[in-house]
Amino acid sequence: MGELSCKERLIRTLKGEEIDRIATFDILHNIDLIEHLAGERVTSKNAEDLLCRAANQVLDLIRHFAVPDNLESRIVRDESGFTYKYEWWTGHLIERPRFDSSRDIEYSVKRDIEAIYECIDKDKICYIARQHVRLFDENFETFEEVKSEFRRITEKLDGTVMLPPEDVCAVAVATERYDETGWWYLWHDYPETARSYLDALTDYQLAFIDAFADSSLCPFTQISVAVGTTTGLLYSPDFQRREVVPREKKKVDLWKKHGYYVMAFLDGYKWPIIDDFISIGVDEIHPCEPYCGVDVKTFRERYPEMVIGQPIDCMNLLPFGSESEVRDAVIRAIEDAGGRKIIIGSTSEIHPAVNVRNAVAMYETARNYSL
Repeated sequence: MGELSCKERLIRTLKGEEIDRIATFDILHNIDLIEHLAGERVTSKNAEDLLCRAANQVLDLIRHFAVPDNLESRIVRDESGFTYKYEWWTGHLIERPRFDSSRDIEYSVKRDIEAIYECIDKDKICYIARQHVRLFDENFETFEEVKSEFRRITEKLDGTVMLPPEDVCAVAVATERYDETGWWYLWHDYPETARSYLDALTDYQLAFIDAFADSSLCPFTQISVAVGTTTGLLYSPDFQRREVVPREKKKVDLWKKHGYYVMAFLDGYKWPIIDDFISIGVDEIHPCEPYCGVDVKTFRERYPEMVIGQPIDCMNLLPFGSESEVRDAVIRAIEDAGGRKIIIGSTSEIHPAVNVRNAVAMYETARNYSL
């Protein structure tokens, strides 16, 4: 077999067809690694070029395309009194307005719902309807601007495929904005408003999908669902099946209508609800987190035809392990998967604490593995 393009390799992996080598998929949030792969020191002027060059060296698929062109953190306070801290590669909600009762929360949520539908009507990015990490769309005002910039970066990546800005599940957005305590008080006291909020957040994502989707640019996408902790589900299986999975199905169905393969980032312990996401049509599930009790061998035994991705531990192994341990983990993951339907990458991202040599060892081992 001749050398496949990144897109061809990924499609063949998802279909379970013959491939020339194992595909790689990750987030690059480590300046040392970018500099190592690109062979130059990152500056504000060349950061985008070097990130594209670095990604092209080691990845078939990249997500969270965040450019290290401004290393100064910044604080942003929105008109509702929510305050965020942004760094080049991530973001955090650091302060919420004071809510003295669940009625105060309901009032704020109703304002959010109005603002979300106003943005939908205008095809505008809605900053209160998204999770405040670096998902690529945060620097733009309209859906069309995001698509135009995505097209430009895709061409610059020169073959490496970039995922569209992620669909983050509505409950994750709601619990970040109002925290778990505030959200569940709202859910208990004002369930109709709480469900309307989840619907509004989902409708926003659906509007973005319809405006953005173009499978000729990239035929892959991802839904992102905060499923569990390291030892159990965040919410009961009943809640997930009633309130989370049906809303995610709407997104999956719409992406597939536009001709996309849909990958599912199910964060944390996930065994009890994997079947639910398979049933709504996802084509791949990641990450495979050993520290959450999810290992490749068991996954392949239970789901022999489902594609699995990102099985290399970025919490302990990639930052603190040895290169030989990383290489062994990559080989074991590929072999436990039967050498098929697996995409290698870190369990979340190549964050700043990851050892550069270990990251390189992971990619080299996967790309050089003899099928």
